Amino acid sequence: MTHVTIPFLTGIEDLCRCVASIPLGWSVLIINNSGERLPPNIPGWLLHMPHNIGVAASWNLGIKSDPTAPYWLFANHDTVLAPGDLDRLIAEMEKGGPRWVGMNGDWRVMGLTREAVETVGWFDENYHPIYCEDADYERRCTLAGVPWYFIEGGATHVGSASIKDPRYGEANARTYPANVAYHRRKWGGGPRAEVYTTPFDQGGSVADWRLDLGRLRRNAWP
Repeated sequence: MTHVTIPFLTGIEDLCRCVASIPLGWSVLIINNSGERLPPNIPGWLLHMPHNIGVAASWNLGIKSDPTAPYWLFANHDTVLAPGDLDRLIAEMEKGGPRWVGMNGDWRVMGLTREAVETVGWFDENYHPIYCEDADYERRCTLAGVPWYFIEGGATHVGSASIKDPRYGEANARTYPANVAYHRRKWGGGPRAEVYTTPFDQGGSVADWRLDLGRLRRNAWP
């Protein structure tokens, strides 16, 4: 059984509620971007990052942590799952073929198949540390003919919980416009209003992106 990857930055109460909503027997991988140790009573695998690697990099790390899996599952730390949600998601994953599936109209809980990653590539970590990485992947899936869609479930989602922390809310006011600007350069239009059919209108594969360490430094959150 594949694990559920949960990136975490802040909001330990939300994280605890999320983990508690995952049925017993499921493996949980928490990618801790907070720079602080988590309470030892939180179950699952814990990867403590020395700094915030961002959402896209956390999702990629979740995939790399189990490269032989046929698919991977993810949840936002501010999501609470309802009974049967993961079973519904797995049913979609096991239909076979490339697909990226969310729940209730967004990516609060999602599944991604191996075939999708092999076709579309990794999440672009230049969208750092958060926002627009999902719109980028939607565009790439569309261009590559990989189905992406949402199913209905009972999962609830606080939404953008991390930036309710004043430290990160102030930082996001700087980095969100920078990510939108990067998206416009990459696709010729803003999120979900893209124009180009290849990254940066340069031809090649939708999987093409090159990590810009300067962007990571400039967009780093405190």
